[in-house]
Formats: sequence, structure tokens, C-alpha cells
Amino acid sequence: MYSTLIWSLAVATNQTAFTITPPILWLLIGVTFALIELLIIKTQPQKHRFYVLMMGASALIEAFILWRGSIAFQFSWVDIMYEDFDWQIFYWMGIAVALSIWIRPVFIIRKKFVIPEATEATTISEILAGETGMVIYEGASWKARNEDSQGTIAPRQKVYVLRREGNTLIVVPEKFIHISN
Repeated sequence: MYSTLIWSLAVATNQTAFTITPPILWLLIGVTFALIELLIIKTQPQKHRFYVLMMGASALIEAFILWRGSIAFQFSWVDIMYEDFDWQIFYWMGIAVALSIWIRPVFIIRKKFVIPEATEATTISEILAGETGMVIYEGASWKARNEDSQGTIAPRQKVYVLRREGNTLIVVPEKFIHISN
């Protein structure tokens, strides 16, 4: 498949099949970067993934632009390959940066922190009715608001986490859960 594509690129640019023209060069660079990404994806940390793939995709876009430009404008590859190659690199890096900023985040899977309903926590400070205080939840201290509008929760008491609103846990005292059952 790739050999057919390379041959069609060479024919479209009036070159022999063995001449490396800029579209063929960028096609080979793009495929190489894509293969490198496939080989090293599991070894990279989550936040560094897909940068090499974006560079490969931008090289493939560069190859397509040069190929279509050669058909539309009928220019000589000698001028493009040697005199204006720095512009090709400039455009390639610009496309790679744009893809890394706008397309790469789509591929990153982020874990969402979800608090299961009615899990236990322990108060650190006294929490007045409808006010906020501090609780220990899963080994970390969190700001918590007392959902019970009539009672105060004493320090070092077990509470149940109902939900999370931003960085604040909404809690009720243990007795509130047992009474309603």
C-alpha cells in the first residue's frame, strides 16, 4: 500500500520512483514517527503521550500539502528541496504544535474522582448546623459542610459523606443515617 502511494507521489511530481521528493520525505518521516509512537506508548507517562504521534501526523499533513501543491502549481522540487527546506520545517513544527494543543488532549483519558454515596469520614473540628468544618476522608483532610440543619457535629465523630460540591464534602452525622433507616 505504501509503495503504491510513494509511486503515485513520484508519478504526480514527474519524478522517478526512486527520487526522494519532499512529499515522499515527509511521508516517510510521518510514518516513522507514528511507528515510534506505537512502539513506545506504554513506556511513556500519561502526560507525555501522543507528542510523537502529533509530530508524525503533522509530517503526513505536510506531505499532503506539498503533494497537492506540486500538482496545482507545477513547481520544481529542486527549489523546494534545497532552498526552501527551512520553511517546510517551520510549517511542520507549527502544525505539530497546533495538533499538540488542540487534538492531543482528545486522546488523553483522564480519571474522574467520584465519591461513592454514603461513605464514612471522621470530623476533625466541630461542624455547626449548615456550616463548614474539616473531616478526614480516606486519609486526607477535606472541607465539609453539615447538611443537617438542626444539629452540631462534635469533633472526632463518624459522619457519612453524601456528595461532593467542588472541594467541599456534604456530610451528615452517623445518627442521621441510622434514624432514617
